[in-house]
Amino acid sequence: MSLWYVIYYLAVNKAFAEIQFIGLFAFVILCFIIVYPRIIDSKSERSCLVEGIGFHTKSVNMAIKFNSDGRFVKSDVLFNEPKSFWGTWEQRGDEIITTCDKSTTGMGIGQQNTYTYDCDKLTISGFTLYKD
Repeated sequence: MSLWYVIYYLAVNKAFAEIQFIGLFAFVILCFIIVYPRIIDSKSERSCLVEGIGFHTKSVNMAIKFNSDGRFVKSDVLFNEPKSFWGTWEQRGDEIITTCDKSTTGMGIGQQNTYTYDCDKLTISGFTLYKD
């Protein structure tokens, strides 16, 4: 009787161990499926930050630089009048919001602008600025 019991015990434990292994394997695969896309998204989000990057237009004399301290400087020449603007910026997903607090003309102070950003270019009011 004891030999049958040992054989039964080993067979049941082996089957149980296989079920545990399959369950553990399925759990690891499920964790990978859940976590891996978030890792990819966070890497691509980090690579699309504008911090410390400058942009310029190809046709109109306009450039903007987003400094790592949260400040920006923008210069343009529209209608043969050079202007510069300074202020703060923040990035919210694919949008960059700037708030002007100083300008060479005294105009635009307090004005907010929203740029659309796609990692290679900024777009605002029909103007496209390309990464330097």
